[in-house]
Amino acid sequence: MSAVKISGELPRELIQCAKGEVKADLVLKNSILINVCSGELLENEDIAIKKDRIALVGDADHTIGEETFVIDAGDYYVSPGLIDVHNHIEASMVNPTQFARVVLPKGNTAVLWEPLWTANVLGKEGVKIFLEEGRKLPLKFYATAPSGVPGAPPEIITPGHELSIGDTEEMLSWDNVVGLGEIVELKEVLEGDKKVHEKMRLALRDGKTIDGSGAGMEGKELNAYVAAGVQSDHEATKLKEALERIRLGLRLVIREGSGMRDLSKLITAITEEGVDSRRCCFCVDDKDIGEVGEEGLIDYMVRKSIASGVDPVEAVQIASLNAAEYMKVDGEIGSVTPGKKADLLMVKDLEKFSVDRVIVDGEVVSENGKLMTDFPSFSYPQKTRNSVRVKRKITREDFIYGSEKETETKVRVIEVYDDKIISSEEIETLPVENGEIRLTSGVDILKAAVVERYGKTGPNIGKGFVKGFGLEKGAIATSITPDIHHLITIGRDEVDMSRAVNRIVEIRGGIVISEEGEILDELSLPIGGIVSDAPYEKIIEKLENLRGEVRKLGCELSSPFMTLAFVGCPTLPELKLSDKGLVDVFENDIRNYEEG
Repeated sequence: MSAVKISGELPRELIQCAKGEVKADLVLKNSILINVCSGELLENEDIAIKKDRIALVGDADHTIGEETFVIDAGDYYVSPGLIDVHNHIEASMVNPTQFARVVLPKGNTAVLWEPLWTANVLGKEGVKIFLEEGRKLPLKFYATAPSGVPGAPPEIITPGHELSIGDTEEMLSWDNVVGLGEIVELKEVLEGDKKVHEKMRLALRDGKTIDGSGAGMEGKELNAYVAAGVQSDHEATKLKEALERIRLGLRLVIREGSGMRDLSKLITAITEEGVDSRRCCFCVDDKDIGEVGEEGLIDYMVRKSIASGVDPVEAVQIASLNAAEYMKVDGEIGSVTPGKKADLLMVKDLEKFSVDRVIVDGEVVSENGKLMTDFPSFSYPQKTRNSVRVKRKITREDFIYGSEKETETKVRVIEVYDDKIISSEEIETLPVENGEIRLTSGVDILKAAVVERYGKTGPNIGKGFVKGFGLEKGAIATSITPDIHHLITIGRDEVDMSRAVNRIVEIRGGIVISEEGEILDELSLPIGGIVSDAPYEKIIEKLENLRGEVRKLGCELSSPFMTLAFVGCPTLPELKLSDKGLVDVFENDIRNYEEG
């Protein structure tokens, strides 16, 4: 267990408070304590808090003075705050401040931010800006030093930024940076790429964690990946994959985000296979703010785990102590024990895990879902708002897909799936007229294109086809394509596709829906082209409107915008699209959209 980090006179005050020589600032009386260290429910437990830390757990009568604020916690379960161990906060589409406003009242008191998205669009300075904002929030804002910047070789993408070994070493030294971000360079790890292995060496030298991202890996390749120093993986989607990762010593990070609903399958490793859950943690990875607002973050995963048969104490343990131990911050957070930060949840119904009151650093920050504290405002430099720079207007001719075949041709198609971010390659036949590949009415195959957005090319436009969206008309475009964040559009009509892309540029990033050459609706995400600093309530309302418009166009996917975003993510299996064309992710190679 990592050491408790207490500075100044506080240790003396905690000792004196535990002995009753100095009175507590806050005492919770008669709680039912969820003790994640022992795996027990302990009744009639008091918790004495001095300043921002816990001084005593047990009978606290001797710590109560005239100035002590006492909360009757009888009939309440008291839990440690919940921790998300892998979160691209930018996927919520709001900034850290608005993200904290949503998740804190639900019991999420700490998050490990993987800044891969921000680093790719705004570089190291962008990560600094977000960390500066995070330090001002009651939500504990940890981070990793991103590894995948760029997230793929220049042969298959045009990168926005590139971090050097020196940048990585510097970022690993920053406050609250607890590890090296997810290793998306799978092929490079296995082939002994010097740069990737040097980053991993630096993290291990500094005693930091190394997050994995081994989508689709198994057997000897997965063994090699673990042997290189990777310590966790959040990409398992099948029970077999979950078991193999735990058995090889990885932390299994169970994921439940937008377009990536893995918990129901993976939790059976615990409920049916009897695997020790102490090697498991929770994350959402990528989840838009609408779904966070409606469902929750890690609190939702605790509820869903309990409903799936996991013991409630065990579910809380996964969401708190396990997470803190993996991040190596268990001397600070993760349990309700003396010396730790006073981040506590008061829960009336343990089975439903509905959080009634949230205490952070010894202060009540939320009651009955309502924030009790104001958050400071944060101003972004203008340079963060001007990152979408396409060199020229896009026209319908940019989305004409040519062929030398006379009547028909076989094409490679990216097939997407609801609740998954991986895709597969299918071969389909489409008609050819006058040298142009046409779509077939009534067949669920659309044109897809990725447009380079950093102003480094003419622009490059990668072309392909996609199925699974069900779009019957119109087009959708977004500036979110993990981990590179070029512009991506899908549609049946080239005019709609070009109109949507050009509008994305005009609003400096976001989501746009077009039909019959007109803009139906849009959401501006001007910070790096991926995030808004508007109040989260407005973003939730706008996202619901956008989903309604997409449904009218025929798309019934539960998370259409996240699914679309990952079509343009060339680091996840199997077939994706970049600004340079179709990407065979396993081979890190470009494929023609025509087969053969």
